[in-house]
Amino acid sequence: MHGKLSVSEVVALLFDEHRYDSPLSRKAVHKLLYFVKEELDSERVTTDIPTFWYMYGTMTATANTGVHTGGEPNDDPVICDVDATDIDRPEGTIRRGRRAASRALERYYDLGLEGLTDRMYDDAPYEIQRHYRRLDKQLGTADSAQMTLSFDRNAGPTRETLYDFIEDFPTDSFPDYEDDLHIWYRLMSAELDSSGYDPKEAKKYSKTFWRLFCLELAVRENDGLTREQIERELSLDSLDDAKRQLRSLLRSWEREKAEANARDDRTSRRAADALVLPYIDFEVTG
Repeated sequence: MHGKLSVSEVVALLFDEHRYDSPLSRKAVHKLLYFVKEELDSERVTTDIPTFWYMYGTMTATANTGVHTGGEPNDDPVICDVDATDIDRPEGTIRRGRRAASRALERYYDLGLEGLTDRMYDDAPYEIQRHYRRLDKQLGTADSAQMTLSFDRNAGPTRETLYDFIEDFPTDSFPDYEDDLHIWYRLMSAELDSSGYDPKEAKKYSKTFWRLFCLELAVRENDGLTREQIERELSLDSLDDAKRQLRSLLRSWEREKAEANARDDRTSRRAADALVLPYIDFEVTG
């Protein structure tokens, strides 16, 4: 192998090879590090870029590396404490590192962030990740201006993707998430079947369930990171506490939707196949 580069050194090379004035976004840096890692391997340059799968692809663990990404909830500009001119490595290692960074950037320029993410999902460990990627796009399209006059706001294709997701969900590997999956499915089905279908509501449900699942996915699908490291990267005090909060949200939304449906016989009939009333004990008077 031809030398080694740290995370901060690779980011410094990405910044230095980036040909445009606009800075690379946090999302772009995370995705580029995934691909530059592959390119460095082909250049036979070793590197320690620990990645983990999360909601929209992979993230890189950057704590204590000199790279500051701002944590999960925001997209602050990435700051790197190292400049390309500071890298004290053999000339051949730096040259190969620059080639790897340049090739990853060229792919980014050609495909854009969305295209780069699609390419990343070809490597995703579970089929449901690709289903979710498609579902998220469909919900985004349904909520766009060009779909406001559409009769069903993309509900048909979205429902088909939802079915694919449920069918391919790895319940054997994630049995503790089966109840959450069913609650989410009932919420999504009831919303899609509603005469007042709102893609924003569906996206809210979808994002919440996906984040819940991905908190576990991150722990299982990574390059040797501990739970504590994952928590630090996501700016969380506790993964378990975050999961409890998300589960509580899903259950509260199911109760709200069940109550609303119970008060409206017509809506209740339409959603009967998609929604049960597991948490309600009250008399329906209307």
